[in-house]
Amino acid sequence: MSICDCVDGDLLVIKAIFFLYFAGNACIHPYISVYMKQLGLLPSQIGVIKSGGDLMSVILKPVIGSIADKTGRPKIVAVLTVTLASALHFSMLFFPAVPVSTAASRATVQQRHLAEPVKSDTQSWFSLTFWLFFWIIFISHGAQWSSVSQVEAATYQIIKKNQRGEFGRQRVFGSVGYAIFALLSGVAMDTFTEQTSPAESPGNKTSPDIPGNKSDYSVAFYMFLSFMVLSVTCLLFLKDWSTTRPATGYMKAMGKLLSQLHLIIVLFVVLLVGACDGAGETYLFLHLKNLGASQTVLGAYLFVKNASEVPFYVISGWIIRKLGHATAIGFSFVPLGVRFLLYSFVSDPWWIVGVDTINGYHAVTWAAATSYASISAGDDLQAFAQGLVATTFYGLGHTLGNLVGGPVFQRYGAVVFFRSFTVSCLVGFLLYWLLYRCFAKKDDPTVRHPDTGEDNETKSPLVPAVDVVESESLRPGAFLRGGSVTNRAGEDIGFLRLVKPQQN
Repeated sequence: MSICDCVDGDLLVIKAIFFLYFAGNACIHPYISVYMKQLGLLPSQIGVIKSGGDLMSVILKPVIGSIADKTGRPKIVAVLTVTLASALHFSMLFFPAVPVSTAASRATVQQRHLAEPVKSDTQSWFSLTFWLFFWIIFISHGAQWSSVSQVEAATYQIIKKNQRGEFGRQRVFGSVGYAIFALLSGVAMDTFTEQTSPAESPGNKTSPDIPGNKSDYSVAFYMFLSFMVLSVTCLLFLKDWSTTRPATGYMKAMGKLLSQLHLIIVLFVVLLVGACDGAGETYLFLHLKNLGASQTVLGAYLFVKNASEVPFYVISGWIIRKLGHATAIGFSFVPLGVRFLLYSFVSDPWWIVGVDTINGYHAVTWAAATSYASISAGDDLQAFAQGLVATTFYGLGHTLGNLVGGPVFQRYGAVVFFRSFTVSCLVGFLLYWLLYRCFAKKDDPTVRHPDTGEDNETKSPLVPAVDVVESESLRPGAFLRGGSVTNRAGEDIGFLRLVKPQQN
């Protein structure tokens, strides 16, 4: 067998899409909060803007996923959504800064603690900058990330069709791209940062966190645009992963999926984890900026955070098989809570780089949640199921985290903010454990119950995952001796051995 025969062309393109797409988003997406702050927006305004985009994604992601499933043209839908959302995100480079009040502009550097309240009291919520950010992010955010859900659905479909590969080993390339270019974009922004003296920037209207520095975000935006163009190109080369015909009885199947209590309980966990993740993503950078962090520090943090996911994505299938989907999902509260607790003790921005080495388990959480949704849904609901998970995590979850976290961060500070979310993780873990044990375990489609000896997943039979591995040459009349088998999501769940019955 040649090397080319061992390489799945479709999965190779999937890997490239994940790498390029997440590399592009790493250049600007994690820095949006500090970019808005540099332009003069307040933390509470930033929270409202990001919550608006997350809330809109609650509607857009399942709607776009439904359109992809219903029309049977998911590839075309994915290309259009990435193109439109990327163009809207790139336009943020040209937004004007919030005008600074006269009282604030006359304040000296030594009186900055007096100038900030003046700005907070006089700045209008109806500034042009606020509304430009609000509407662009409101429209584009859901479309931007719904395409990821469609590619994830395509990954599960291709794995199932070709009977090879694991989801985690495809998605890991997204983390690799995100880690590398989050760091490189941070270094690039520091390289092109204008160095000005405090006297040249009275009131430090360009960056209230680092006197005299104005970070140049244009290089990050152009990097973002380049990677988005490449990811769309790869999407065009990917074979269409749609079913042979548009879905029929779609609304009935969707209603049946949403009525599954075990899935609702898993989505409840995804919601709580998403709320914590969204709050941390938005306000951690604001906290680090208050501590004097440079763009390089933020980039190094993002590099370590996402690089830690790489080994976990590679072994995510093995971990899920050992722990089970339910346990793997519920355990996500533990590393998340520990991270928030450690955040509250950080006084040097560089410490945060070491703290997020424990973020890697997020890869297992995401692989388990998307796999659980794929197993629960039928073939004609794969894009909708992945959109449902992404909507719950990024849409509802991030919205909840930003809306709750904004007032807490602005009123009580970072220490109270992070420790309150640590307590929330503990409460979420206990709630999930009780709900799953009482209402979901008996209907979980990913487990085999010892009392019946039957797998809940009875909607589709087991299928061979790879060519049968023979222990010896087959003779006429011989039976198969072995071969791995998969569930409907394409995950390896066991080994099949058929033995020829003894002759009487």
